[in-house]
Amino acid sequence: MNRRIHRARGWLAALVFTGFAVSAPPAHSAASSVDATIEPSQIAVGESAQLTILQSGSGTLSVALPVVSGLEFRVVGQRHQIQIINGFALESTSTIVRVTAEEAGVFTIPGPTPNSPPLVLRVNPSGASPSLQGNAVPAPKVPGGFNSGGVHLTPDGSAFVHVEIPKHEMYVGESVPVEIQVGMRDGFVESLNGLPKLNSSDFTLNSLSRQPERAGRTIDAKPFTVYTWRTLLGGVKPGTYTLAFETPLTVRIRTRPQRESSLDDLLGDPFLQNIFGATVQKNLNVSSPDATITVLPLPAQGRPPDFGGAVGSFKISTDISSAKNTAGDPLTLRMHVDGSGNFDRVESSMLGGDADWRTYEPKASFNSTDPLGYRGVKTFEQPIIATQPGSRSIPPLSFSFFDPSTRRYETAHSSPLSVMVSPAPQSAEAPPPAIAGPAAESHDGLRPDHAVTEARVASLMPLYFQPAFAAGTSVLALLFAGGWVALRRRERNANDLQRERERRRAQIIEASLQQMTAAAAAGDTAAFLRGARSALQQTLSARWQIAPALLSVDDVEARLQGDDREHVLQIFALADEADYSGADLQAAEFEHWTQVVRGQLSEPPA
Repeated sequence: MNRRIHRARGWLAALVFTGFAVSAPPAHSAASSVDATIEPSQIAVGESAQLTILQSGSGTLSVALPVVSGLEFRVVGQRHQIQIINGFALESTSTIVRVTAEEAGVFTIPGPTPNSPPLVLRVNPSGASPSLQGNAVPAPKVPGGFNSGGVHLTPDGSAFVHVEIPKHEMYVGESVPVEIQVGMRDGFVESLNGLPKLNSSDFTLNSLSRQPERAGRTIDAKPFTVYTWRTLLGGVKPGTYTLAFETPLTVRIRTRPQRESSLDDLLGDPFLQNIFGATVQKNLNVSSPDATITVLPLPAQGRPPDFGGAVGSFKISTDISSAKNTAGDPLTLRMHVDGSGNFDRVESSMLGGDADWRTYEPKASFNSTDPLGYRGVKTFEQPIIATQPGSRSIPPLSFSFFDPSTRRYETAHSSPLSVMVSPAPQSAEAPPPAIAGPAAESHDGLRPDHAVTEARVASLMPLYFQPAFAAGTSVLALLFAGGWVALRRRERNANDLQRERERRRAQIIEASLQQMTAAAAAGDTAAFLRGARSALQQTLSARWQIAPALLSVDDVEARLQGDDREHVLQIFALADEADYSGADLQAAEFEHWTQVVRGQLSEPPA
């Protein structure tokens, strides 16, 4: 009977797969990758474990069965699957290999590719059940293995969302790396409809990876595909809060009771189960279990005067562009802040208040050593000029931060730098200029009795009758008239204060809209929200006849009604928190808030 069922399953799988391959449209797939898992990781001699080799992508990779003395490997099945994830077709082929233990011991099974991690299988002596071995050493964790005790599956067992948080206590302003895993059972999840989303406003997410890592896992002997995102979690304000992540999915749910679906499980292949198991599609949000996190305030005691909000572990070093220089020539002083933490709060004014050096405003650049921007080096460059020649010393620089591991403020210091400044070269003195003019005449005897002059005139007509003088006076009269007209026009425009206010307000609103457009294209959330708030302040202040600087949230709550009030209040709140929290808006959110701002601009004034 079992042989007939297995034979029927083989023919049925071949027919369904052949029909699907013929009718499926071509699609672009990702590059090939190979993962392997073994379940269970501990058996007895004579028993078998299941080795699953998952090949993802459209390419073809040659995978040979491993050869391990004491173990027998035999291919017992293969299934092909195509999933639609965010509009892209992802192909995968699973090869099921039966691993039978012929002798006891701990065996290392090489991975399917040279870069794959090895798998470990523990084989106990015959007759000794792994569950009864009280003194047995627990099996090592198998790379790529997964146990359902660490995740919370949906009631139908089709998906899960799991969050790895390294610590459940953090400080305000601290960045904590977290890992978000979304697992989808092969054949039961149709599509992933969006990125994981945080359901709490008490925390912020920075640098959520756009492209997740994809790997195959086995949970309760069932194949799952796990997508992993990494991000930075930060607390907004002190207190104890709960958070969870949710992801929208489209899954297939069985319509028959579990006791009547034994045939579905007998088919084995998820694709065949969905065809013959009477399932329906359903959109749902899969959430992770609630995690409780305590956000601590930064202590006020011991806070250095130059502390700017940096939380993490840092060290600094300095260097100079040249150890020799000439007086008056600029040098570049550099300070490097290396470590891990919230680099967006790492700031420094560098060198200042030193009589030996004339300093300028420093500029900063950041070089990240990980995809999240949690580790890296931030470099500050400051132009400086020596005020006097000679051997000059650049004093040590300092940088203060709060270290959550030591729970206290730390100040890092650099070493002093020496610079030899040469005097500026002096230019040679020029000889005094010669006095131009005719040489003194010498006379022998009496001088002439009339004046000797050099000038001659061609006419005795008075100057005010000459054409050149008349033309000059005409030009002066025209200039005076034009200046008088311009002055009158300027005074008239200056007196029209209302017109001048409207012109300036229109310029500010136009500049704010251009800032929003450019920030939305660049994905700059903080600049976009600042432009939106500025445009709303200008148009609402004109509508209510109050100064833009005096416009408050209370005015918005008192004067606006309906959805407009909630939208404007939310823009004001997001703009206030954008520079601090660093939250990112999606493309649809940029468009939504732009329409809200333009809708307020189109409202007629009161």
